[in-house]
Amino acid sequence: MNNGGTSQLFVDFSPSNNVKTGQIVRFVYDPDEFLVMADSFEEYLQLMINTGNNFIHEDNLY
Repeated sequence: MNNGGTSQLFVDFSPSNNVKTGQIVRFVYDPDEFLVMADSFEEYLQLMINTGNNFIHEDNLY
């Protein structure tokens, strides 16, 4: 998913040892960084409902 700008969302199927498989992460270009949006796709969908489908809403970040 892409917001038309520099943010993209990914489902992490191959995370590092310290995180959960299936978490939703946001990649932001400039500066390059990954931010965890939710621990699962289900949790992310609930966040979408709660924020009116604002998929990059800053309040969603862990």
